[in-house]
Amino acid sequence: MALRITGELAVLTAVAVFAAWSALAAKQQTTPPEGNVQAGRAFALLACTGCHVVAPDQPFKPVYKGPPNPPDFKDIANLPGVTAQSLRQHLETLPAVPQKGHMPNLELSEDELRDVVAFIISLRDQPPPPGR
Repeated sequence: MALRITGELAVLTAVAVFAAWSALAAKQQTTPPEGNVQAGRAFALLACTGCHVVAPDQPFKPVYKGPPNPPDFKDIANLPGVTAQSLRQHLETLPAVPQKGHMPNLELSEDELRDVVAFIISLRDQPPPPGR
């Protein structure tokens, strides 16, 4: 006997898939990233302040001013749609040799990557609303 997919079954399947996907997306937005925020801050103050404002109390202003203008870490954290996962993916997939004026891939270790992402996400003004 062959299994027949009816219109109702197809709709129920689509709803179930969408619900599972939505729950996963909400979890990514509301789950704090793994990593050590203090270690990420310390690393970023050493490695990133040449181009970015990592923290308002960093020892010096960025040397590179653009164009393009490298965003402050707090501004990155507050961009719509930025999650720990999206930030991690962005940092991991930067080219080793970037276009002029763009950020290169720093080849961060797993711990450095987790810690820097945790630090940047910790700079958010407020957590994103659930389900977004």
